[in-house]
Order: sequence, then C-alpha cells, then structure tokens
Amino acid sequence: MNYFIVLVIVFSVTGHTLTNSIQNVTSLDEDSTNSRLELLEAKISLLENERKKQPVLFFAIIKQRDFTLNKHSAVVFETVIINEGDHYNNNDGIFVAPRDGIYMFSWTVCTVNVNYIITELVVEQKVISSTGEREVDVGAFSSASMTAFCRMNKDEHAWIRTTSYNTVNYIYSADRHPRTSFLGLLIE
Repeated sequence: MNYFIVLVIVFSVTGHTLTNSIQNVTSLDEDSTNSRLELLEAKISLLENERKKQPVLFFAIIKQRDFTLNKHSAVVFETVIINEGDHYNNNDGIFVAPRDGIYMFSWTVCTVNVNYIITELVVEQKVISSTGEREVDVGAFSSASMTAFCRMNKDEHAWIRTTSYNTVNYIYSADRHPRTSFLGLLIE
C-alpha cells in the first residue's frame, strides 16, 4: 500500500488565497542555477589565467664544495636562490615544466687544477647543448658557461649532467671563485 501526502498551506490575506506546496519551496529556479554555473565558470577561468601569469623561474648554485662525478651523472645544484613556482628540485637537480612553452636555461660549471668538467643540458633524454672546461694549470680556476633555449611540453624534465667525454668530472665551487650554477625560466 503506497501513501502519497500533499501538504497544502492556505492563507487568507485580504480575500486572496495563497497556496504553496513543499515541492515548490524546495525546487531551484533553473535561471538561478544557470546563473550560478556561469559565475563559477567565470571564476575558474579567472584562476586559470592567473596561474598562467605566475612566473616560472629558478636559480640554484653549488654553494661551497668540490667533488667528482662519473659519466652521465646528474649535477645537483643544492642551494636554491630563487624558485618561483617551485618547479626545480634541489634534491635531484631536475626541473619539471609546469606548462608547454619555450624555456631558457643557463649554467656555469667550474673546476680547478688539472681537471675536466664537461656537462650538457638534457630534456627528456635529448641533449640540447653542452659546455665544459679542462683546466691545464695547477692552482688555477676556470669555468665554462652555456645558455640554451628549447621547447618543452608540460611535465617534461630538464637537468644538467656530465657527458660521456671523460670518466671523472671534477666540480669546484666556492664563494671567492667561480661559482657553479643553473638557472631556468619560461620565456613564452
């Protein structure tokens, strides 16, 4: 047995009878719903545009140390000076592109005494450019720098690594001498 209950409220106001059912009170007006959806869509669009305006920029250095790396080893620039957007990881030395675009990278590597340091910019296992130095004088400091531009897709990875040229790559970075560093930024 099914029961159906309809609640009708009747008011008498100056000779007019007003009725209202529960269904009419609880249903939302379609125009009001569409208006709310349009407002939410506009706010989401505004937030997406703001995110696109946020800068993507990092600059990290190797502060004060010297060490050797083997062939094809990632160079980790552990001291972050600036990391707008937090897309560079100073634990593994890898930058992850937050969106599609053209990126600029620049890095400097330093060595001392009779040592090699030869590095390359890698994006998703593709070598973009390389630079390096072989110091020939004992007690001398030398550095090499490179700037490169490349197109990256969202979530692609970029890092600096040693090349296959030499088995031992010696990095020297100190306050009063050339500093080993890595920077990147979204151009467009």
